[in-house]
Amino acid sequence: MIIGGGISACTVAMQLYPDRKVTLITKDLTSTNTARAQGGIATVVHQSDSWLQHYQDTITAGYDMNNKQAVELLVKNGRSYIDAWIDKGFAFDRNEQGRLLAGKEGAHRHARILHAGGDQTGKNLMAFLYRQLKDNITIISDQTVIQLLVNGDKCFGVQLLSKQHELSHVFASDIVLATGGCGGLFEITSNHPSILGEGISLAYHAGATISDLEFIQFHPTLLWKDNKSYGLISEAVRGEGAYLTTNNNRRIMEDHPLNDLAPRDVVARYIADARASGEDVFLDISMITDFTSRFPTITKQCQQAGIKLDQGLIPVAPGAHFLMGGVVTDSNGATKVKHLYAVGEVANTGVHGANRLASNSLLEGLVFGYQVANAIKFSKSNEESKERQHFSVNTSTQSAIHLPSLSDLRHNMSQYMGIYRDHQGLLRFKQWLEQFDLVIDLAEVPVFQKAMLHQTITTWLMVTSALKRTESRGAHYRRDFPIVNEHWNQVHIEQTKQQKRQKIGTGRNT
Repeated sequence: MIIGGGISACTVAMQLYPDRKVTLITKDLTSTNTARAQGGIATVVHQSDSWLQHYQDTITAGYDMNNKQAVELLVKNGRSYIDAWIDKGFAFDRNEQGRLLAGKEGAHRHARILHAGGDQTGKNLMAFLYRQLKDNITIISDQTVIQLLVNGDKCFGVQLLSKQHELSHVFASDIVLATGGCGGLFEITSNHPSILGEGISLAYHAGATISDLEFIQFHPTLLWKDNKSYGLISEAVRGEGAYLTTNNNRRIMEDHPLNDLAPRDVVARYIADARASGEDVFLDISMITDFTSRFPTITKQCQQAGIKLDQGLIPVAPGAHFLMGGVVTDSNGATKVKHLYAVGEVANTGVHGANRLASNSLLEGLVFGYQVANAIKFSKSNEESKERQHFSVNTSTQSAIHLPSLSDLRHNMSQYMGIYRDHQGLLRFKQWLEQFDLVIDLAEVPVFQKAMLHQTITTWLMVTSALKRTESRGAHYRRDFPIVNEHWNQVHIEQTKQQKRQKIGTGRNT
């Protein structure tokens, strides 16, 4: 059973069929972040490049917080899996000679980003994946997983709630979480609004370890007009020569050695600082010829926002984009809970460290999707578990618990867990959260409130992690601790639920 519908979920499903019977459960087939991906997928394309250089760029962007074995697995295997897609008919953009076109993005030393349909990579990819899957697996849509069913240290199924508030249970020999990140918990985000971090809390309540939740990447350039976001402006636009400027004609990235292609955390802070000082920030695209044909998705977004592209300026602001942390897994996606796997943005394999390198996310979903599928295929779990034979539903009526509204969560996340943080704000936010019923035992929660509880618990875990890390590193920036502290090198904040209590610890990767 796979929970999710993006690249990670579909890759696992494709690789498991026909060896295993596969069920894919999703809130909405149109609500994946993969479908929104504009930039593309990173892999070695040119002879001047190598997997080692891609590895080094990934480690540098991640502030050396990465799991180096996982990074090596990612960059060494990615190209062969991409070639397998091509063999199955997926069409990446090519030049007139038929060679793959590769773009350049921030913190990459080489052009190694493959696109499909210009800035429609994610949309085209999801259409391709669903064509491969639609007749081969069972898809259950319009359902929200509200609880993982666990007996001891074994996961054996899920509890579902439909949009019509109907409760059901589905059992499986193995369960794969591919629920994405948590960007929808912020007011300004590149994510689909339904991406609310429930997968983190689901795994936490099931007994899995969660780590690195303080590392939330903010994409520097969301199209921003009249206090409203109209979607992502891909980093590929800056890769083609566009630059950031203000209404005072000040190029804000001129003093950085990498200019407008500096790492995302750096560019996001530069833009935030300019906006805080009262300046509006724009992407100057006037030097890009054939912009509308090369970036059709962005062109459509600009039209919806009433922006005239012939003026050459697109207003931008940073927004929550990607969670580097998540459910701790090994290189095969296995969690500490037997038969429970996690893959993609919900998982923390350690590949991204403190800050993800641009266009490594689709690559992660592909490579580790293969890893998870292969691990399940060669496991001995393809049999009915004893747990489901003795499973019974608690039909007693639970009293409603006190929880915040989603709008209040989003407001406070944006105010206190944004690009800049400090002890006072984080503590105020944590104390505000703890006035609610942060119930650890899901049996005490009415089914119609479980999703909101998961969103609140994930938020609480994130704030707790951000308070604990008393330094600035990658996507985590503390005004009261504004520099990298060597004491925190390769130290990861881990959180687990044990006997109805939270345990916070630290661990090290190598």
